[in-house]
Amino acid sequence: MKLDIFKVKGENQPILQRRLLREDIKKYLLDAIINGELHPGERLVETRIAKKLKVSQAPVREAIRELESIGLVENRPYQGTFIRKLTRKQVEEAYEVRKLLEEAAARRAAKFINAEHISRLAQLVEEMREAAHQGLRSVFVEKDIDFHALIFKVAQNELLYEIWSNVRLGSFTEFTTHLSKRTLPDLAERHNSILEALKAGDADLAATQAGLHIAELAEEILKKIP
Repeated sequence: MKLDIFKVKGENQPILQRRLLREDIKKYLLDAIINGELHPGERLVETRIAKKLKVSQAPVREAIRELESIGLVENRPYQGTFIRKLTRKQVEEAYEVRKLLEEAAARRAAKFINAEHISRLAQLVEEMREAAHQGLRSVFVEKDIDFHALIFKVAQNELLYEIWSNVRLGSFTEFTTHLSKRTLPDLAERHNSILEALKAGDADLAATQAGLHIAELAEEILKKIP
């Protein structure tokens, strides 16, 4: 991410420029979480981030607020802002809800999916396989998100997609923290099972495969949470 292209610092930057910078900073922080550079429970210090990225504090503050709004970070009075650390119960609840959402989306997507969607999903599965083979966790997570997001978009229910986005991101830190590189190949193949059901136009099977995928993922993650 080339943040140094933004030469102007301060509150008086053009609105569009600040918005783009804020998005870049948010992506930087998300990547840092995925790559294990930032951990659940770790404090985010605006001044330190701004200094590292050579930007003003304003867009950093805005980016952190956006992460807070989607449940990735939390503000603790008189302490600061921290990467959110979920309890075991919160993780269980998040994945229980996500399982229901994924099943509903896959069932609906089977009715609306077309050849173009199938082609893109197949491409994403191959990209996940390649990332898994190379041990590229951040790339794998990016393709995983794209795969599930596309299914929700194909399902043609904006509210369903919005709820899923919030639930998924709310449990994002636990997913990336406890995702072992050894499990990536198996995860890629689980996505292929969902794809095959969608290709067949089998709504019930697609929902079943999506639910199994999330249930197995939750089980893996919960094994590593005391």
